[in-house]
Amino acid sequence: MAVLNEITKEKKTQGRQRIEIKKLENGSNKQVTFSKRRSGLFRKAAELSVLCGSEVAALVFSPNGKLFTFGHPSVDSVVLRYAHGTNTAPAAAASTSTNVVTNVSEEFNRDYVEAVKELEAEKTRLAEEKKKAKIGGEKFWWDEGIEGMGMEELRQHMAALIELRRRVAARVQGLKAAPPENATSLAGVVPLQPASFFLAPLGFGNGNMHF
Repeated sequence: MAVLNEITKEKKTQGRQRIEIKKLENGSNKQVTFSKRRSGLFRKAAELSVLCGSEVAALVFSPNGKLFTFGHPSVDSVVLRYAHGTNTAPAAAASTSTNVVTNVSEEFNRDYVEAVKELEAEKTRLAEEKKKAKIGGEKFWWDEGIEGMGMEELRQHMAALIELRRRVAARVQGLKAAPPENATSLAGVVPLQPASFFLAPLGFGNGNMHF
C-alpha cells in the first residue's frame, strides 16, 4: 500500500483545462449543467434589464421538455411586442425604476431558488450513486481511464506503470532469493523480463517510449 501511495503522489495532472463545448451524452451531467447554465442565463438577463432598462424575455426548455421563463416587464409583453413588430412599449409596461428593480428581482429570485433546489437534488442523487459505487468496489489508480489524458499525463501514467513493474520484479526476485520456506510459493512464478511487462502490450516496443 505504501508503494502505491508513493507512486500515486508522483503523478501530476495538467491542471484545470477549458471544457470542450459539445453535446453531453450522460443524462446526469446534462441535467446538472442545464440547471447551472439556466440560472446563469437568467442572472445575466436580470442584470441587463436592471442596468440598461431593457425589456428582456428568455424561454428555455429543459432536456425533458419542461419550460422555464424569465422576462421583464413580463414574458408575454416582450413576446407580443416582438410579434407585432413595434418599437413602442405598451403603456402597461411603464413603471418607476423602483418597480422595475423589484419586479425583476422577485421573478428572478423565484426562478433562481427553483434552479438551486433542482441542482442540490441532483448533487445529492449523484453523491448517493458515487457512494454506492464506492461500496461496490474500489478502483486502483492503474484502472483509471486514459481516454481523457493528454500527452503529458500519458507520459506520467506510463512512467508510474514502469516504476510499479520495476518494484514488483524486485520484490519477486527478493522473495525467490529468500529461504526455501518463503520461496516455495513462488516456484511457478516466471521472472519478469525488462520489456515484457506493460511496454509491448501498449505498443511502445522494446521498452522505448515513443510519443
